[in-house]
Order: sequence, then structure tokens, then C-alpha cells
Amino acid sequence: MVKKEIRKIFIDKRSFLTSDEIKEMSESIINNFRSLALQGAQTLLSYYPIPERREFDVTICEQLLALENENLRIAWPKLLSDGVSMQAIIVHKNTVLLENKYNILEPVNDEYIDPQLIDVIFVPLLAFDDKGFRVGYGKGFYDRYLPKCAQDVVKIGFSYFEALDAIEDVNEYDVPLNYCITPMRVYEF
Repeated sequence: MVKKEIRKIFIDKRSFLTSDEIKEMSESIINNFRSLALQGAQTLLSYYPIPERREFDVTICEQLLALENENLRIAWPKLLSDGVSMQAIIVHKNTVLLENKYNILEPVNDEYIDPQLIDVIFVPLLAFDDKGFRVGYGKGFYDRYLPKCAQDVVKIGFSYFEALDAIEDVNEYDVPLNYCITPMRVYEF
């Protein structure tokens, strides 16, 4: 299947999950996340999980990672005025967040982090394949951002569903994950 088809199928699959299913699967994802050894991480680029899209709540994993790494700085993406790029902005407990044009909360402040200084990135996705390639929402923000990061940055996705065999239209701009965590297991690529 190609990304466009996969995107539609997995948006639909997520929409049919019940609250109880999401809660149960989320608990399993969190338990599987605990098995990753991410000690020494100093900067995490995460994101605001959108409840309407039934996204896994990555903020729980942010907190777990912060417990393991006392001085962890957490950043969230902020879209740039060009409409196609993003940057990582440090968030604090009292950071003001506003919705961008896609109705996604992002930090208002400009405490920018150089992409080369990020150790771990939680990458949003709808689906992924057994080689670590993912299908996102189709805007390409992460595909443009990830190549700016250090070569050894750890890229982690979270999915309620298991890996696809292949995404047929992967191209040279697609950056594979290092891990994808599902309720059943941790995929390592």
C-alpha cells in the first residue's frame, strides 16, 4: 500500500478504538517503553498529543524519561512562518501554548534548541513498516527536520497497531525510526 491509502485506513482504525481499548493499549505501550535504556538523554523533542486524533499520550513517556534523566530538557515543535519548517522550543510547566493553523498546541516562547543537541525524538505517526519507515499526517515537517539532527539521535514512534510489511512509496526523504513501541512489543530498526 502507499502512504495515502495507509493514512486513511489508520485514521479510520484509530477512530473506532474505544476509550477502554486506548487505555489498555496505552498501559502496554508505557510498560514496553520502560524497557528502553535511554539514560544520559539531555534533550527530548516530544509533541502535544492530539486527543481528537486519538493519539497515544506521549507526555507520560516524557515524564518517565525525565525521572531517569534528572536534567532532561523537553522541547515541542513550533511551526515557522514559512509554513513548511519547524523548530524545537523548550517547554516548562508554565509555558504558554497556542494552537497553530493545524489546531496543534505549540509553545509561544522562542527558547530554541539546535537540532544537533537533541538526544531523543518522539516522532508522531499513523502507521509504520518493519523497516522503521512511518506514515505521518502528510505535511512532511519531521521528514524535513530529522536530517538536521545529529546522526545518533534516537527516533521513537508509538503505535496502537503492529508494523506493516512495507510502505510502497518510501523515498529518499523518509527517515526511519530507531524504535517503534506498540502494545505487543518494541520494534528496533
